[in-house]
Amino acid sequence: MSMAFQLPEGVVWAGRPPILWFTHTVAGQRVRHIGGRALSVAMLWIGAVLLVTQVSTVWAQAAEQLFAEHCAVCHGADRGGYIAPALNKDSLKRLATGQIVAKVKTGGVGTLMPPHPTFFGKLSSKQVSKLAEFIKTTPKKRVRWNLEDIRGSLQVYIPDEASLPSLPIYSIGDMDDLMAVAGRGRYAAGDEAKVIFFDGQGNRKLGEIPTQYAPHIVDYHPKEERFAYVTTDAGYLFKIDLYSFRIVRRVRVGLNGASLAVSRDGRFLAAGSYVPNTAVILDATTLEPLKLFELKGVDPDGKMVESDSGVILSTPFLNAFVMALEQSGQVWVVDLGKPDFPVKKIKNVGRHLHDAFLSPSGRYLAMASYDDNVIVAIDLKEMKVLKRMPAGRQPHVGSGAIIRVDGRTLGIGTNIGTPVTGEYFVTVFDMESFEVVKQIPVLGPTESPAAHPKAPYIVVDIVGTSAKAAKIQFIDKRTLEVVKTITVGGHSHFPEYTARGDYLYVSAGYGGDKVVVYRSDTLKKIKSFSVEVPAGIFSHLRSGAVAIGLERLVE
Repeated sequence: MSMAFQLPEGVVWAGRPPILWFTHTVAGQRVRHIGGRALSVAMLWIGAVLLVTQVSTVWAQAAEQLFAEHCAVCHGADRGGYIAPALNKDSLKRLATGQIVAKVKTGGVGTLMPPHPTFFGKLSSKQVSKLAEFIKTTPKKRVRWNLEDIRGSLQVYIPDEASLPSLPIYSIGDMDDLMAVAGRGRYAAGDEAKVIFFDGQGNRKLGEIPTQYAPHIVDYHPKEERFAYVTTDAGYLFKIDLYSFRIVRRVRVGLNGASLAVSRDGRFLAAGSYVPNTAVILDATTLEPLKLFELKGVDPDGKMVESDSGVILSTPFLNAFVMALEQSGQVWVVDLGKPDFPVKKIKNVGRHLHDAFLSPSGRYLAMASYDDNVIVAIDLKEMKVLKRMPAGRQPHVGSGAIIRVDGRTLGIGTNIGTPVTGEYFVTVFDMESFEVVKQIPVLGPTESPAAHPKAPYIVVDIVGTSAKAAKIQFIDKRTLEVVKTITVGGHSHFPEYTARGDYLYVSAGYGGDKVVVYRSDTLKKIKSFSVEVPAGIFSHLRSGAVAIGLERLVE
């Protein structure tokens, strides 16, 4: 019998196992002994096996590090998926390693997955092959990131905030004119992953904040106009000084995740995680973690499941954070008035909860239930579900939008899934009775509606992978009909009106790599800015508004 071992750099050891044992009889018993030469060969044999094991371990560790640096931000630190699919032996069992390598090299047309032929020289073809073999043969990983991990990750860049400038270092009419754009960067990491700030009145770039990994959400302090908070897809949370565009503090709240909210009094932050399934309350001034929640509960089908963190909101109706548990189908209301942050749970809300928005008073919540194809109305006073409104297909209400027409307050919900009927809809419903008023046919799946009290149109982005995904559509507020369609020159995403309602900013990503600015009345294109893979757009006006599309209601 011959044995062979593959060692590093093509070194091969091969040989025939020697006769290691000899026997003789002592007092009628057969006794085995190891011969001297046999022992030497045996030691070489064992050493070779150990060396191969060590080399395999080193290769696996190197591949895992490559995954952490280049893949985890989108595919999940546990290899279980995040904004991109899972990459592990269970999810990839039908693909050969060569097919995975080819996918890495070609990317996904019309998606966030770019081609990675050599990762801009960072990875060799051999490293890409090793990475593909690693994700093909390893399971999803169980990971932890607890309160002590969060606390230990805190970095303070500006210990004395009194040293910061007392006024903006740039000219701007009003801080609410600020528009923040999340630039993901081609590879969701590196120098082009940053938040870029614009003057939404003068339509000029003011500054930027590098975030290392793709930024996802920008939120603003409701009491101190100078501070903003940013979460990234790699779980980092930044406190930013808007007067100087400097990072004040940074903490890692999870390994993947994006949910973020600031309490109405500005004292607390809540940040949610997909990996692991947790949410944390932090001090908004220091970013010190105060309490960690493990997100799990009994779903509508009676199963105890762990949950990704869906949307988190703060409401003026209660001194509380409202959290959606995606897979558990529950909404948790976290009381901020008590030191232990007790939770009231609204159960059986729906299957796969994701995003939501509040009514003008903050009492009612319109929540997207993905797998039920409905928008769920929830009463935060009675802590119960009021109604389930049909959305046509999988709803994605984004940050939501509200308009007031002829004395009625109407909510706008979009849908992102493929419809059963072959049509895509924008769902309009009454924010008091929660009756569906109209379902407006649009070109394709939509993700984020936008509205403003001084602008005549509701705007929706057409998303997906078809050529239609480069368009935005405008719905007349009074007739609730699509009246205009515009091609933005790249995959359309996240339209947002400026604070005064004069202009509309739209991300044109997936090859467009720009943010486009339009006049809100004439819909004439005014300007475009170069941004590598732009995503969410966030007006500073959000810091005081309960819902997008309304005047500032919270002082």
